[in-house]
Amino acid sequence: MLKLFRKVFWVPYEGGSIYPDLIKTMNAISKYCEKNGDTCTFTADDEVEINGKKYEISREYEPGSRGNYGIKCMEKE
Repeated sequence: MLKLFRKVFWVPYEGGSIYPDLIKTMNAISKYCEKNGDTCTFTADDEVEINGKKYEISREYEPGSRGNYGIKCMEKE
């Protein structure tokens, strides 16, 4: 599957000006899933399985946010 057609979403977390460490990342994704009624299992430090689909976790600058960091989940092949 081309990267263009993969599902991508940003997970909100508090303190966007500070780079999210691993614990903040996992907590934010867990809260996001709980809020949306999804199940999630962390299979690696940079991978999560949400409702049976694997997603790659990326912590990077959020585009258009003037320097804030974000947690991005991108569907894996």
